[in-house]
Amino acid sequence: FRVMRNLIILIGFVLFAWLEDGCQDITVGYLLTEGASYSPDTLVIKTSNSLDETGEDYARIKWGQPWVSTPIEGVEGTSQVIVSIKNITSIQGDPGKLWEVLSVRGNGTFEVPLHHDVPVGRYVISLNFKNEGYSKDINDCFTIIVK
Repeated sequence: FRVMRNLIILIGFVLFAWLEDGCQDITVGYLLTEGASYSPDTLVIKTSNSLDETGEDYARIKWGQPWVSTPIEGVEGTSQVIVSIKNITSIQGDPGKLWEVLSVRGNGTFEVPLHHDVPVGRYVISLNFKNEGYSKDINDCFTIIVK
């Protein structure tokens, strides 16, 4: 009887400790961006005036295909991860013009419409990734060169 009583008390303590440990306030999910990168990390696009209508740009013009980058690699997190443009910088271009036409998809893919008014220049883009409880920036991770 004594062994049984001690066993019941021991089980009670173990159960109490297990329940107490499980009641901590923990942020839901995760967001990892340490290995985030693009391959390639540069997209070369043309201005509307420099498109070759009969040559290499013929199919792009015919179908109205936008300029599209590869998706970002190395970002992992609990769904839904929301990506947004944090900043665009340029020494010789106009970041405001690119900001007006540039969009980014959920997988980090950039898209610029075929016809745009972004001036010639080199533009460096920083992103923000966010999900429930987390927000991380990836600075200067992609370059768009407008020729």
